[in-house]
Amino acid sequence: MLMPIHTSGTKPPLFLVHGLSGDLSFAHALGPDRPLYAIHANGMDGREPVIDNVPDMVGAYVKQILGVHPTGSVHIGGFCAGGLAAIEVARALQKKGLQVGPVILADPPPTPQGLNQRNRAVDPHHPLVAESLYRSVHKRLSGRPPSPYIDGPFDRRDPQQLHVATLAGVSSLVAFHRHVPQPFFGSVQVIVSAIRAAHFFDPAGPWHWLLPGPRMVHVVPWDHRKFFRSGGEHVARVINFLLEESGTLETVFGQRIAEADSDPYRIVFHSSSP
Repeated sequence: MLMPIHTSGTKPPLFLVHGLSGDLSFAHALGPDRPLYAIHANGMDGREPVIDNVPDMVGAYVKQILGVHPTGSVHIGGFCAGGLAAIEVARALQKKGLQVGPVILADPPPTPQGLNQRNRAVDPHHPLVAESLYRSVHKRLSGRPPSPYIDGPFDRRDPQQLHVATLAGVSSLVAFHRHVPQPFFGSVQVIVSAIRAAHFFDPAGPWHWLLPGPRMVHVVPWDHRKFFRSGGEHVARVINFLLEESGTLETVFGQRIAEADSDPYRIVFHSSSP
């Protein structure tokens, strides 16, 4: 479900896709001249059916994006596992003729869950599995502190609203655990926490073949939890920089790769702490 943060401005809008549990607790407004939209999992507010697979998820999100921005240029970003959906959304929008800037991945998982065949084989409807998934998502959603960036589409203090949001979050979790990602050849801008960076840069890891195109990678000095909480202001500034410089970076990528047939990584390390 698409939730506008602010809709004014002349720059290409940014659409941010939720993470594993379906909500989006970090979506800082990046200046008054850029429209910003958060995409939460369908059904978080109880008004839409929940979605438990990535193809239908992407179809719904693309329809929602085109409903507010049918032509022109857009930026797509995704948080944690939501980066996998963001990639597919970008791919679908490109096929519909939109110009999509480099996809922004905010602390993607070390290994996409769907690459593990055992995850795909788990029956989420088995009573014990269903109960475990529900408890896990409920704990994540109810335990998150109020965010200075954006509040969710439901009231965590209301048990019924929290229950409905949890069901949507479970469906989102199931979708990401079943999704088998395919290589994305477009340009990508990654912000990764220090603790996940080693996995991300592992030459034997999946991200090397999942992202064969040009990549600008920013490494920030926190773990995953701090990345979205105390590190939020810094991460917002990095996202803003990536958005403002996306055209320049793509030009630099293209020139350097054409000149020296080498690994397309460009890496920036951040030493400041929140």
